Amino acid sequence: MPRFDLEKCHLGGLELWLRYWYRRGPRFAYYQQQLKKTSRLAPPELERFQNRKLQALITQSYQHIPYYRDLMDQLKLKPHDIQTKQDLRKLPFLTKKLVTDNYDKLIHPHKRNFLSKVACTSGTTGSPGKFMRSFDSINFEHAAVWRQWQFAGDTGKRRITLRGEVVVPMAQSEPPYWRYNPANQELLMCGFHLNEKTGRAYIEKILKFQPEILSSYPSNAYRLAHLFKKHRINYRFQAVFTSSEELSPRMKDYIEAVFQTQVYDWYGQSERVAAIAHCQAGRYHIQEDYSLVELVPHEQQFEIVGTHLFNDLMPLIRYRTGDMVSPALKPCRCGSSFRCVESISGRSCAYILTPEGYKISAANHIFHGVEHLLEAQLYQDHPEVLTIYYVPDTDFTNDDRQKLLTNAIANTSPRFQVILKEVSHIARGANGKFQSIVNLLAQHEPLSEMPDVLSAV
Repeated sequence: MPRFDLEKCHLGGLELWLRYWYRRGPRFAYYQQQLKKTSRLAPPELERFQNRKLQALITQSYQHIPYYRDLMDQLKLKPHDIQTKQDLRKLPFLTKKLVTDNYDKLIHPHKRNFLSKVACTSGTTGSPGKFMRSFDSINFEHAAVWRQWQFAGDTGKRRITLRGEVVVPMAQSEPPYWRYNPANQELLMCGFHLNEKTGRAYIEKILKFQPEILSSYPSNAYRLAHLFKKHRINYRFQAVFTSSEELSPRMKDYIEAVFQTQVYDWYGQSERVAAIAHCQAGRYHIQEDYSLVELVPHEQQFEIVGTHLFNDLMPLIRYRTGDMVSPALKPCRCGSSFRCVESISGRSCAYILTPEGYKISAANHIFHGVEHLLEAQLYQDHPEVLTIYYVPDTDFTNDDRQKLLTNAIANTSPRFQVILKEVSHIARGANGKFQSIVNLLAQHEPLSEMPDVLSAV
């Protein structure tokens, strides 16, 4: 067992080991082996695998999930009517609102137990949602992510993680801005505190820790690369893994040049209905053995519509993600039979700028545990004021409002004046899409030696 760092773990050592065990439960190794095999399937074999999984899903959903049984009865469909991916078109799309309105009817009554997990998301639509994951599906998800890591040569090497977790209190103004996770030989670094003033402390800790892998939001990896270049310090990671935000070609090229490595991006969602990942050749591939993904034409792009294959607790069938991809213009040289796409859009790099100078691009923590919220948007036009526009449903209470206020202060800055404004609707942007974060200050933020995240996207 790896020894603890001198700095105490923020989450507690036992909790970190429990999280490690939870993700690598009894089915983790099995799924790792299965995914190795399915990644090498030829197109006909892959389609047979998908159809077998689909048939089992449809049969079980009809037998045990009230929502699908009622839906299929209304449409005069039986499980044997849906045998292939093409037959899925007989069913209508599923949306986040339908999931919210039919939450209990979408859950398998006999699969729910103390190991099940409720996942919450604010998403790019700004509408908080809840989705249930089975323990088995969490093992599968982690195995799927590990497959990409192993393709890149990561077999459990020392890493730093620079994502959206609140690793240390937001009010903390002095290092350490990190905690050691002994379970993964991992240094959890707080992305919220990373800026020009704190950059030197981060760099010194990284040089001392000597990680081989960086796992990060694209914006955090970009910002870290800028700080290393600004301080004229050369450092090479074996690989950089990014996810959860849109990765532009310019950001990717810059991170790779500074850290002398390759960036591997991963696209997914809290709903876990689709995954798209970079291969060794640097191209995006739909992970065809992860779920069934339909690309539905929408103007000049295609919307990602996904169907679970491994979450029988709360299966989502033909779920609309609202995220778009651009079609591939040429095949990938890596030889994979998984479909290739050129780019993914829908994940934002917009951020809130705190009075301390921290940039917060992940809003999920703010909405966690707040019930009866239809939509919410973070809006900033003053350095010390954060406005949250929210659309409540009819059951929204003062307790929900207080929870939203408390979460906002705890996950941004105690120096913020947080203003909650109830509205009947939230205006869309010029492109018709919902903007979960609107920051007018970012439009006037001075550029450093290297253009900041927003100007690079």
